[in-house]
Amino acid sequence: MSKMTVKVKTSTLIKALEKALDERHTRMANQEKEQSKYEKAHKEYLDKLFKIVKSGKADVTDLSPDNWYARNNPKSKDIRFSAVIVMPKSLAPAMPEQVVEYAEWQHKRETEEISQAIRLLNMTDQEYVPASTYKSVSQYL
Repeated sequence: MSKMTVKVKTSTLIKALEKALDERHTRMANQEKEQSKYEKAHKEYLDKLFKIVKSGKADVTDLSPDNWYARNNPKSKDIRFSAVIVMPKSLAPAMPEQVVEYAEWQHKRETEEISQAIRLLNMTDQEYVPASTYKSVSQYL
């Protein structure tokens, strides 16, 4: 493998890190809204599936009692079952994409590291960033 020599301007790297920092703040701020949006879309998805099942266009191929529920709720008047339902792919609605959770600890760690890198880069007089510095912050870009 050949060695690669790349020069990255300090100012360019600072701008890229500031953009990455803004993206993380925006992601954290919008996380609750995105989760709510997903939950609404998921409920609509399940409602569409129930309509297809009730219409008779899907087949129940396996049915089994939920023994865990029965053991842990002996006084319940209900019985729970799990079913395997088969339907043509053409009838199935598109499943909404699950939002990847951005944990608060992850946000805090990443924003602290990016902020620290920006502060250090702002203190340098060098026009270009050393490869080792770029490598240590490239994971955030």
